[in-house]
Amino acid sequence: FYLTNNIPSGLKNVHTLTTFEQLRSAVTNDTGSDKLYLNKKEYFDNDGIVKFQIRGKWMAVISDPVLAKDIFLRIEAFPKLLVQEYLPDTALSHHYGINIVHSNGDVWKRQRRICNLAFKVLPVHLFVEGGFKLMNVLETTDNKPIEVVNLMHRFTLDVLGKVVFDFDFNVCINKFFYPNNIYVTTYNEVQDLLKDPLFNLLPLDRIPYFKNKRLRKVEKLEKLFDDFIEKKHKSIAAGKVNGDLLELMIKACNDDPDNQGLNDIELRHNLAIFMVAGHDTTANSLATILYLLSIHKDVQQKAREEILSVLGSDLTPSAEQHKALKYLNMIIYENLRIYPPVPFLPFRKLEEDLKYKNHVIPAGTGIGLFVYAIQNSPKFWENPEEFIPERFENEKDINGSYTWLPFGAGSRIICSELTKSQQIEMQRHCVACFRIQGKLGKHDWIKEAELRTEALPAS
Repeated sequence: FYLTNNIPSGLKNVHTLTTFEQLRSAVTNDTGSDKLYLNKKEYFDNDGIVKFQIRGKWMAVISDPVLAKDIFLRIEAFPKLLVQEYLPDTALSHHYGINIVHSNGDVWKRQRRICNLAFKVLPVHLFVEGGFKLMNVLETTDNKPIEVVNLMHRFTLDVLGKVVFDFDFNVCINKFFYPNNIYVTTYNEVQDLLKDPLFNLLPLDRIPYFKNKRLRKVEKLEKLFDDFIEKKHKSIAAGKVNGDLLELMIKACNDDPDNQGLNDIELRHNLAIFMVAGHDTTANSLATILYLLSIHKDVQQKAREEILSVLGSDLTPSAEQHKALKYLNMIIYENLRIYPPVPFLPFRKLEEDLKYKNHVIPAGTGIGLFVYAIQNSPKFWENPEEFIPERFENEKDINGSYTWLPFGAGSRIICSELTKSQQIEMQRHCVACFRIQGKLGKHDWIKEAELRTEALPAS
């Protein structure tokens, strides 16, 4: 349906990830970044570039840290490719709109200023409360197998609801099924439809039936978000204080001396991006950490000893104690290297032709960084398949070579606090109070993992 004879001359010699390969992966539900890297490892490791087509537009995927550095430091030459530009008038572009991730220039600077003010005083106590809630659930498992990805999705949804807009989805209370309420059902329906790769590859939403059905679900969730925003305006006016991100953002807008805050639609679009950035991505990171700890008993024990040494029996740390949990942070960094929560960073758009090796990538091309390939390549990491937290003993060296990029780099780095705070809280509670055992072997994929948690005696 899309002709390939319109390949720009500068991309003709670049290896192609064909539309057929993408469709086959989508139909067989085999779209993992690890599979893509293994199938195209020769090209990502040696050439550092692969091209593909999405709805008739050619894109380039890069796995070269040198070019990555250039992209991060020259944001004017590599602005973000907005969702409306490559997937216009779709459920995806409707839901996310213009937000801190998908914006450029003065619009981005305005959004960044408001979000920075909110994230400076992130409500850490809500992450702590979520950790205790998770611990209570694990105490009821009686050493029975737990579907770890499912449980972590529940945990992160509960925590994010409280942190982002002071709402308790209350899905972590039951480890077997989601509560049947409109908030959980609507949120999950929208996330499922937005992740459907077929709708990104094929223009199915040009068919009125599919388009209207998807938009109705998105609009239903947007109405719930609008209600949260309206209620938050009223609670702020009444002098109530909770400290969630929505409250902090609205206050930052109200206090802006130049009256350059965000309107309610922009607030809603940012709520949407915060939820997706902190939910699926964080849940998967939490699951992979537990999986790695379950098969690396020595790392698990060392982490447990650090937690008990720094915190004792009090699992509510001060800011200073948080910083003292150095080995836990090393585990997080190594987990984020092996399993980056965002395998592909948001695409940029070339403002001018780019000479890359023997290729000339034309202006207007979408260009994305394949973080998974960079962070798992033997070109940049010794024994990349091994889980070695000690790689990160010196935090200052983490990003200097642009080979560790789970959240990007430069001025447009993706805020990592939602992910990191949840990982610390989950690790502290799970590792300190339970012995984690994994069902699967080292080379099996985490999606199928079942873990057992055995309560440890109080020390």
